[in-house]
Amino acid sequence: MTNITILGAGAMASAISVPLAKNSHEVRMWGTEFDKAIIDVLKADQPHPTLNVLIKGNFFYDNELETALKDSEVVVFAVISSGLRSIAQKAKPFLANQIVINVAKGFDNSQTMIEVLEQELPGLQKVTVAGPSIAAEVAQEQITHVVFASKEKNTAKLCKKIFQTKNYRVEILNDAIGAEICSALKNVYAIAINVGRNNNHKSALFTQSLTEMTKFAKTFGGKSKTVYGLAGLGDLHVTSQGGRNGMLGQLIASGKKPSEALAELKEKNTTVEGHAATKAAYELAKAKGLKLPLLEATYGMLYEDKEFEL
Repeated sequence: MTNITILGAGAMASAISVPLAKNSHEVRMWGTEFDKAIIDVLKADQPHPTLNVLIKGNFFYDNELETALKDSEVVVFAVISSGLRSIAQKAKPFLANQIVINVAKGFDNSQTMIEVLEQELPGLQKVTVAGPSIAAEVAQEQITHVVFASKEKNTAKLCKKIFQTKNYRVEILNDAIGAEICSALKNVYAIAINVGRNNNHKSALFTQSLTEMTKFAKTFGGKSKTVYGLAGLGDLHVTSQGGRNGMLGQLIASGKKPSEALAELKEKNTTVEGHAATKAAYELAKAKGLKLPLLEATYGMLYEDKEFEL
């Protein structure tokens, strides 16, 4: 049995606790100040309000971080990308030699999530989780294939042993940067694909997305094989089928301005990670002199109110 602390109480944070509980590990879940209502529900032994599934474990509020991390062997960061750095800084005083696992997907300015953790928590072994992983399906113990990527192969293997179940299946990858870039970019391109005018157009946009993701990843040290595996193609496929980023694209395709679509989603407390990731990816690509027409068109649409044409 392994002591595992999950930082975050949202849909994916809660879903990933299910295979851990299935394997009889001790699971602790800590919520940020924005997760109080969720922690209240879980402490009352009620189904998770988003997943509608009972989550097993011990639950902690924002002011109980030290207690939640005490004697933990593995710490999972499963918070929104914009909050990862601050949560890592909060947790740092209570971390010593734990394995750190990243589930967050996106960019922090010019850095991937694993680079943020490397900067804030140097010296700790790190693994990033990528691939097609819809939270509700994970929580319902439906078959899911994911990637655990790390430059430390033995650490990734150990984490696979801890997490893997009959239905939560883990593939080991040594391309953490490539996996992280795919995790962030698939949200960007899921928006673009869903702006497509018909299925034929969307298929063309999907193909262009993979081409640009490969070029981007290789420029920053990732591997094309990663893009055409679970972390890239697999995750892009499932994300483009719906979800928050797909919803943004669909609303724009219906005739709404990007600002109107974003406002509508915000009213529903729906955060679209691909919006901020588009700006970060565009600036990174521009700094490297990369020509990525679909990324440029998506940025122009979201940030400059230009008509989407490709």
